[in-house]
Order: sequence, then C-alpha cells, then structure tokens
Amino acid sequence: MNYNYHQDLQIVRVNTMPDRSYYIPCAPGKATSSKEDNERVLLLNGSWQFAYYPSFSEASLEGNSDSVLPVPSNWQMYGFDKHQYVNFDYPIPYNPPFVPKENPCGIYKRTFSVELTEEIRFYLNFEGVDSCHYIFLNGAFVGYSQVSHSTAEYDVTPFLRDGENEIAVAVLKWCDGTYLEAQDKFRLSGIFRDVYLLKRPQNYVRHYVVQTSIQQECAAISFKFDDFGKELSKSIKILDVAGTLVAEGETCDGTLCVTIDHPVLWNAEQPYLYQMVLDTTEERIVDTIGIRTISAKGNVLLVNGQSIKLKGVNRHDSYPDTGYVASLEQMVQDLQLMKQHNINAIRTSHYPNAPEFYHLCDEYGFYVIDEGDMETHGAWSSHGEREDDWYALMHHDPRFETAVVDRVQRLVTRDINRPCVLIWSLGNESGLGFNTVAAIEAVRNLDSTRLLHYESKNFMPEDQGKFNFDNLDLESYMYPDLETTEKLAQECKKPLILCEFAHAMGNGPGSLSEYYDLFYRYSGFAGGFVWEWCDHAVLQHDADGNAQYLYGGDFGEVLHDGNFCVDGLVYPDRTPHTGLLELKNCARPVHVTKQGNTFWAENKLDFADISDALTIVWTLEQNGTKIAEGSIADFNLAPHTKAQLPLSLPQIDGSRVYLKFEYVQMAEHPLIPAGTSLGFDQFDLSTEKSTVILPVSHHAVTAKQTETGWLVCGEAFSYHFNTTLGTFDSCVVDGKECFAQPAEFDIYRAPTDNDMIEAGIASYSKRSWKSLRLDAAYAYTYETSVEQSNTCVTIICPLSLVADRAAPFCTIKAVYKVYGSGAVEVNLHVSVRKDLAYLPRFGMRYFLTEDFQNCTYFGYGPHESYADKHAGCYKSKFHATVPELFEDYIYPQENGSHYDTEECTLSNAATAIKVCSTTPFSFCASEYTREELAAKKHHFELQKSGCTVWNIDYAMTGVGSGSCGPFTLEQYRMTDKEFVFDYAFLPQKKS
Repeated sequence: MNYNYHQDLQIVRVNTMPDRSYYIPCAPGKATSSKEDNERVLLLNGSWQFAYYPSFSEASLEGNSDSVLPVPSNWQMYGFDKHQYVNFDYPIPYNPPFVPKENPCGIYKRTFSVELTEEIRFYLNFEGVDSCHYIFLNGAFVGYSQVSHSTAEYDVTPFLRDGENEIAVAVLKWCDGTYLEAQDKFRLSGIFRDVYLLKRPQNYVRHYVVQTSIQQECAAISFKFDDFGKELSKSIKILDVAGTLVAEGETCDGTLCVTIDHPVLWNAEQPYLYQMVLDTTEERIVDTIGIRTISAKGNVLLVNGQSIKLKGVNRHDSYPDTGYVASLEQMVQDLQLMKQHNINAIRTSHYPNAPEFYHLCDEYGFYVIDEGDMETHGAWSSHGEREDDWYALMHHDPRFETAVVDRVQRLVTRDINRPCVLIWSLGNESGLGFNTVAAIEAVRNLDSTRLLHYESKNFMPEDQGKFNFDNLDLESYMYPDLETTEKLAQECKKPLILCEFAHAMGNGPGSLSEYYDLFYRYSGFAGGFVWEWCDHAVLQHDADGNAQYLYGGDFGEVLHDGNFCVDGLVYPDRTPHTGLLELKNCARPVHVTKQGNTFWAENKLDFADISDALTIVWTLEQNGTKIAEGSIADFNLAPHTKAQLPLSLPQIDGSRVYLKFEYVQMAEHPLIPAGTSLGFDQFDLSTEKSTVILPVSHHAVTAKQTETGWLVCGEAFSYHFNTTLGTFDSCVVDGKECFAQPAEFDIYRAPTDNDMIEAGIASYSKRSWKSLRLDAAYAYTYETSVEQSNTCVTIICPLSLVADRAAPFCTIKAVYKVYGSGAVEVNLHVSVRKDLAYLPRFGMRYFLTEDFQNCTYFGYGPHESYADKHAGCYKSKFHATVPELFEDYIYPQENGSHYDTEECTLSNAATAIKVCSTTPFSFCASEYTREELAAKKHHFELQKSGCTVWNIDYAMTGVGSGSCGPFTLEQYRMTDKEFVFDYAFLPQKKS
C-alpha cells in the first residue's frame, strides 16, 4: 500500500467527523443508550476475515484470507506476531516520524448489509484500534486515524451501496503516534474495542455538553448543543430514579438551562443519577446526569463543597486471555472488587478507557482521573543512558504539537458529560514543554468546570525558567518517601495527590498504612493512587490444564522489561493479592481508637452517615476463642466526625484477650452484598503477658557423644546435635524421625520484587545482599560443651555465620537445654557485624518430613503478614494446611511469613511440634525452599522440596516498595546488632 499518513506528524486523522461527546442514539419513543437491541445501531463486532502481513508494504486488500479473527481482539493473543512487554523504552528506533519499514499489518474484512434511504446517514465508529487504521469501503479509501484509545467516527454514507457492502481495515502495529504511546504495558495490536454503524437522520444533535451548578437548594443544569449550525427543535426531560419528571425544557438554539429544586447530589458514596431524555423529531438520546461540583478551596479538594479523600488505584485495560479487550462483565468485576476493598477513585493510566467504563463509574460511584493517551517516557533513554535532559524531548519538539493537542481534545470532548470524571490528566511521564502549554490551553478552552492534572515536570535544559505550574490545579508526585511526602503535605498550596505510590509488585506494598495516616492528617492531602490494579500477564495452560502466566522475555523478544508488568493488587485472573487486603483496611470507612477505657469511632466517609451505611460488629476473644460478641446498629455518626461508642464489655483477665470491631455493609449495594465486611480495628485488652510453660517431666535425659556430635535421649525421644552445624540434625519422637534434613541458621530470604535492587537482582545494584554474600551464609562452629543433670542436658555451641571471602556476618552463643519431657529451650545470644546495615532476616530453618502438613498458630493472620504489611491482618488463633500458607506469586519470592506470632504448631498424624516464645516472632511454613524460590522465574517452574520448610525468625525485614519507590523503612528492617532470641521447641506425640 502506498499510504503514508502514519508517518506524517501533521496528519493525525483524515476524513473523520469532528470530535463529539459519547452517546448512543435510539429511535423516537425508545429508551435505550445501548448498542445492543437498538435499531439505530449496526454492531460490527464478531468474526472478521484476517490476513497478517509482516510489513505494511506487502499488505493487500485483494483476495480473501482463510484466517478468522474476532473483533474486538488483539492479534498477538491469537498467534499472529508476538507479545512484547516494555516499560518505557521504545520498541522501535527513536526516529520520528518514521517507523520501521518492516511494520506488521493486519487486514480485517467483513461484509454487512444496509438499506439506503434519503433520510438516513450512516456513521462508522471505531472505539479503539492500536496503533492506527486505514478504512476502505467497497474498495474506496474512506479515511485514516490514530490515537489508539480514542474514538474515530466517519460519515460513510457516500461510500455505501444498498444491500451488501464490504469493509476492509488496515491496522498497523506502529505509526508516528507510537512515539506518544510508550505506556507501561504489553504492546499489542489490532481492533480491540467496539466497531459499529450509527443510523442517524439528516438533522440531529451532533454534540452536547451538560454542566451542573448548585445554589442553595436549587440545581441548574445547562446544556450546550452543536447541531451543525442548523436550527433544530429539541426537548429535554429530566427524570429522577423513580421515573418522575423533575424538569423539562425546549429550545431551537444552542443552549438551554433547566432547574431542579432540592436536588439529590452525586458523589462516590451516594451516586445518584438523573435520567436525561433528549428528543428531536427523528431521534432520541438517553443519558444520565449526576449533579455535583468539583473545586479546590485553598489546598483542599472539594466535591459538592465537602472535602474528600481519593483512595485510588491506577488501572490498565489488561486481561490474561483477552489482552486490551475489556468486556462489560470484566469491567464490572474490576469495579466490584474495588468497591468491596474501599477503593473510591481510579486513574485511567495512561489513556482513556472504553466509554462504557465511565458510565459504570457514574452508576456505581467512583471518582475518575481521566488521562489522555500520552506517554513519551521512551525519550528518556533515546540517547543512551536514561537521562532527564531528554525526558521532555517531544513536548519541546514543535512537530508534535498537533498530535499532543489532538489527544487531549479527544479525551475531553468524548468524556465531558460524565459526572465521575473530576479531573483531566494530560498524560503520563512525558516531560514539560511548549506542547504541554498548548495542551493545557486546549483543555481549558473545552472545559472550565473540572480540575487539571499533570505530574511530569521535567523539561529540556534550554527551557529552564520558561515554565511554571500555575496553570495546573493539583500538586502531584510519584513514589516519594514518607519524609518527603509529609513535607509536601505540610507545604502544599494546592490539593496534593500521589498519582502513583505504593508500588504493588509481588509481595507488597509495605508501609501503606503510614501513607494513609498522612492522607488523614493533612487537609490538603487529597489522597493517592496505588500502582497498580492488576498484574499484566499472558495466560497459557500446561498439559493438565493448569494456568501458567507469562511476562516480558517469555516470547523471544530481545527488548523487554521482564516481570515488571506483574505489579498489581490482583492477579491477572482478579484473585486478590494480600496487598489488596492491606489496602482495604487502610481505606476502611471507620477508625476506632481507645482512650482510657472508652472506645471512639471516627467516620472516614465523606458523605454518608454511619447509621445509613454500616453496622459495627464487635467480637471479644481470648486465645482465639470467642468470649462475647455484639453489634452497634443505628449509630449516628456524620462524615468526618468522632463519637464515643456505646459499648459494655465483660471483664476478661489474662493474656491474649483481643477485641475486634468490624464494619459491615448494612444494605444491599449493587456491588457489595449486605453483610460484607469492609474493614476492622483490633485492640489488645490483655491484663498480663503470655508465658511459656514447659511440660513437666521427671524422666531422665542423657547425652552421648557421637562421631558428629551428641545424641540426647529421653523416654520417648532422641535428638542428635551436630557440632559442625551448631544445630540438631535429627529429631525422633516415639520412634519416628521428624526431620528430613538438619536444621540451620538463616539470615537470607528469597528476594521479593521489592528487594530487587537491595538484593542485587537488578543489573544496576551495587552494594547488595548478593555482593555481601548473605545468600551463601553457613555456620562455623567453635568448641561445643555439654552439661548434664538428671532431667536436663545443656549444649553450649559458640559459632559464627560466615561465607567464602566474607567476614563473619554475626557471632552467636547458642545454648540448647533439652528436658526429660522432650522440650528444648533455645537461647541465642547474637552479635551482628557492625557495618551491615541490616539483615533480610534472622532465625532458624527446620526441615520437617513432608507429612507435617497441618499448622496452628497464634499471631497475625489469616494471610501473610510482615512488620510493615499487617494492617489487613489481625491477631487470633488460625488453622491452615501448609499449602494454604503459600502465596503463589507469578514471580517466585519470599512469601507466607506471619508477623508477631506467639506460638506455632506443625503436626502430622502422629506428632505435633510447637514453637512458642514470650517474645513474638515470625514464622513461615512452606513446601518450597528459599533457594528454589530464588532460582525460578515463574510460579509453574517450582519444584516441591519433599519436606516441610519451617522458618522461625527473631525478625524478618519488611517488604517496602523498593521495586519502584521507597525501600523498607528503617524501623521495619532487621537492624538489631545485639539481641537474644529465646524460644521453646516442643515435640510431642499426639494422643
């Protein structure tokens, strides 16, 4: 083909209709806004003939292909071309406006039939095509458009013939728009959103804008119409949710205003929508209207005059089996999970979502930062190293002004009538330049009622001093550490948001609760958006039908960013990560605090009274057993207020007494079933600390020296202590061996994604766990001594943990006391090398036989918990199998630890082994060794160890969010240099 619009920066579209607001018309007297079952819509989704060409220059419209591809879809998901994941580097040479000559092309064809009349015009709509498309009807060229995630509409009436017609679409993998679409995602191609024909009368409302304002007890709804400059009679009816007419008006002009007395306002907690019916003689448009205002008063973000907090996430259209294709059911599933986890805001990173998505957000109640289809992050590395001097290259380049402005105009015009959209965002990580200024002006000209966001403020060195940020409405940052964040919150002059924070890659994020504390502490801190909602991965199945997820580098591509796309709060199939459970409780609707002997509840909602939304249920437990329970219903508590809870508790003395308040959805919500728990607070009401009581036994215990150590025997047990290892290598109870291999000291963990830099996994790591040789540590023992009495054997073993070429990491005086009952007291006096900033962990690792599959513990559960990641957990007694304790991350890593544990028991059919301590510890029980987790790159490659690996840790360093953000905070690192680790190891035959 000889067309070359895709390499011309001044041509972003050919023969498209002017942009308009999104709506779907219907016939007079009908009442639908759907594309389905609508006589004015011919939906062209379905099976199309498809021919794939390695290069656009080879593509031909002639002939028919035997291949069939569904529309919408991405062709890589069906075996054409290959997947590629890159974070920000361009997958092509940086040589705008040119793209590679070998530019893959897909030719789509299908037929459809229409009946032509003089009264009807036909408009062809493509809602999403990556990266650009050429349209042909009955062999004639119709038009061209780019901007992958925006609608292109064509008047195709002159190209149609009565009866059957053939449409052909040439879709290119790359175009000059590719330079503006360097978003962090799999790079997929094809027609991935709806395609349809609209049948419209000769005279119709082309575009309309709805704006609402509120004065005291009255709302004004103003309309602006574009009727192609013609005089067109229009009538408007506004109906409430009961279908009652509340306002109406008629006009032949371009404007109209109606009023509603005592309106019900829209917000994310109470998303009340009025129905708009717009009639002309030959057509009807049905839409919804949410009456609300958005503003900033000083540095406070307001909706309807009330300050709000954005408890948000960044969301991509990404599905493991459909790629970019987001069905209505998939979108609802995402929103339902978000709603049930207290998420109230979404940033459409980094492009407009499907039009239906915003209608769902209107209906179900979500605040949206609507972002333009723009990221030029690849310029950062276009001249070799990733240098900030090149960051704004395209926003500085006047050749790109047309394309940059076009993208934000399409964004705003399409979504201007959606009440969920509070904030426009120009794009992401593209730098600042003259093109940015032009884009800001374009947005302001189109809409003055919303706030404007743009985080990326890097500029070219020669533009120093030429720009300020006065024309942006928000202060926005990515991934600042807590200290910086608090300073920003203290000093912000405009509402502050973190448009990306808490990188949720793998086992994380850590310290989420600290960020939420800052949200609530400062009125100017409007909230933040966790990066990101879902793991990006491609689904395949093994021979047995088990799911396997693939990421960057798994498709033979040379340029890729590995598993950096696997960074969501949910797995690709939308199973929640434990990080989502952490976020849920950080964003809980109520906070309860204890003041003396009273409890106070604070309503963290922005609009709803607690009595209208929630029931507060309380449970009192001792040692995990329920002692008392009750509920507090009809508790009137207005938003942002605090009051004492009416609560009378029985007096419970002793240890492990915990009171939990749970916040339960009261009424049925479209996305939240009644009775759903939306968060909790828990308080320790113990009057005394837990104690460790060893089993009493008067049985004798003896010690006998062997070639490798000491054999300690009692009535029903024998343990062998290995003097070379400094630990026991055998544990026989009632004649049955419990150990699969010797116990050992452990200071390392399988690196999490958030450890990648500090652990030395990332190529740019310097001083790291790996370079320090922490992963290779082993025990070097000195002279062992043994003391014996009739009922106790004491083994004293001084040792160091060492590795080849490294100085000792720590010295340990290990003291083991074995009693006649079989109980072992472990006492470790530890000194850590002073120059080590911290250790990943310190503890002991036991390798039990694989039949030890049952676990009971008192600690933070029921899912994994860490020093900086346990806000979503609570203290109780939990029961689980060892496989249930495993968190199956796509990229294997440290998982399944349980923080602040007081006791843990593993058992098989015959034997139970309990570990307990007066000082809480962390534990992990797994079928996999940390070496196996660290060695494998995919979850489906893991091989079970053949034993149950049981870590008992004095401390485990927190998880942080260091894959793209702050490392683990100092207070959550294992920094102790001198400490004592005491615990009891209690094997016992089960009765």
